[in-house]
Amino acid sequence: YEKIGLENLDKLGFVLVAGGLGERLGYPDIKLSIPIDLITETNYIKYYANYILAFQEYCTNILKKDVESTLCIRTSDDINEETVKLL
Repeated sequence: YEKIGLENLDKLGFVLVAGGLGERLGYPDIKLSIPIDLITETNYIKYYANYILAFQEYCTNILKKDVESTLCIRTSDDINEETVKLL
């Protein structure tokens, strides 16, 4: 399965189901903006985007395969505007 997956990396897309507001977590903004650590304060969406960029770099440099990944973010009416601002 890994071999089949590596052969089809150019068809891979990433989907993120945006989690809404962080109020149940005691966070006053959308969950995508929550910092994932206390040192760098990198928010969740930036961490996720960096993962995708690292994946693309791995494909280009290690696998010698040009991949331009697609990211689809599903939002609700409640958080769509805030998500667009964050991006």
